[in-house]
Amino acid sequence: MPSLAPLLVIWLVVGSLLAVIDIREHRLPDRIVLPMYGLVLGGLLLAGLLSGHWPALRVLACAAIWLGAIGAVWLVSAGRAMGFGDVKLAPLLGATLGAVSWDAAILGLMSCWLVGGAWATGLLVAGRARIGTAIAFGPFMILGMWAGLLLVGMPQITAA
Repeated sequence: MPSLAPLLVIWLVVGSLLAVIDIREHRLPDRIVLPMYGLVLGGLLLAGLLSGHWPALRVLACAAIWLGAIGAVWLVSAGRAMGFGDVKLAPLLGATLGAVSWDAAILGLMSCWLVGGAWATGLLVAGRARIGTAIAFGPFMILGMWAGLLLVGMPQITAA
């Protein structure tokens, strides 16, 4: 996990930027998301070189799991319940968590749904939203990635 530090610094900056943009504009710009594919790949390769640990199949599988979960909602709702920017972001987050562990990837994915759902429920109860109100989901996906890293990844670091 310490070998992921350069990639996590990038995620801290880019994830914060994407969250702010998504909250304000309800979009995740391609000019930011698409270059992250190269940065994530590079960061994972660097982590592999530094650690000697190459969980390539797990990284790909976790990227596919995140893509499948987010993409399915987009597909089934014809893009009404989830934006395509979220679909493009999903495999990047899943791949990053997959470099840590299966548990991190699954916890991260579950966390984004739970926290996003709790937020939406709170808005409904407070009367600040109604069924069908658009809510930016990218920030919850990014928060889910950090939850997976911090709740699963950090204990691995401190135990080592």
